[in-house]
Amino acid sequence: MTIRIVFVLLLTLSVTLQTTAQSVSLRSQTYNAYLSADPAKWEALTAAYENKARHNVLGDLLQLVHCYYGYTMLLVEKKQDDKAAKCIEKAESYIDKILASFPNNALAIDYKGVFISYRISLNKLKAPLLGKKSRQAIARALELEPDSPQILCDKGNSLFYPPSLFGGNKKEALVYYKKAISIIEQKHDTDQNWIYLKMLLNEARYYESEDNLTQAKRVYEKILNIEPSFRLVKDKLYPELLKKMK
Repeated sequence: MTIRIVFVLLLTLSVTLQTTAQSVSLRSQTYNAYLSADPAKWEALTAAYENKARHNVLGDLLQLVHCYYGYTMLLVEKKQDDKAAKCIEKAESYIDKILASFPNNALAIDYKGVFISYRISLNKLKAPLLGKKSRQAIARALELEPDSPQILCDKGNSLFYPPSLFGGNKKEALVYYKKAISIIEQKHDTDQNWIYLKMLLNEARYYESEDNLTQAKRVYEKILNIEPSFRLVKDKLYPELLKKMK
C-alpha cells in the first residue's frame, strides 16, 4: 500500500512538473513571437501547441486559445483577413467548448468578447452590433475577475482601438492598462510577459498622441530597459519620438 501511494505521488509530481515546463516554454515562445511580429512564428507555435494540448483539460484549452489570441491579433493588424477568419472560427470552437462545461469561466468569456471584436475587422458594417456584444462579454468577464491582468488588458483594448463613435476612449483605456500593469509588477510577473509589453506600448502611444512627449519617452525607455531587443520600439518608435522632441 505504501509503495502504491509513493508511486501515485511521484506520478502526480511528474505530470505537474511536465505541465509547468510546457507552460514556461509556451510563455517564452509567445513572447518571442510577439517581439518578432512575424505571423509565421505565431502560426508555427499555435499549430505545435494545438497538436500536443490535451483538448479535455481546461488549462490546456485556455493556453491554446491564448495562442490563437496573439496570432489572430497580428493577422488582423496585417490585414490578412482570410487567415484571420479561419483562426477566429477555430478559436471560437475551443471557447464554446470551454463555456459548455464552465459557463462562468471569466477568461473564456473575455476571449469570447475579444474574438467577436476581431470579426469587426472582417466586416466593418457589423461594427455597431459586434462592438456591443464584444464589450458586454468583456464587461461580464471583468465582473467575475476584476483583478485579472489579461481581462483588464482586453477591457483597455476595447476602449483603445475603436473610434470614439463606436465607444472608443483612449484616456479611459489607460486606466485599465495602468491597473493591469500595476498588478503584474506587484506580482513580479514581468519576465517574458508579452501582454505586459503590449500595454506599456499602448501607454506610450497614448501619451504621444496627446503630445505628452516626455511621458511617452519615459515609457519607451522603460520598455527598452525591460526588452532591449524590441525592434519596433528600438528602431522605429523611440527614434521617431526623439526627432519630434528636437
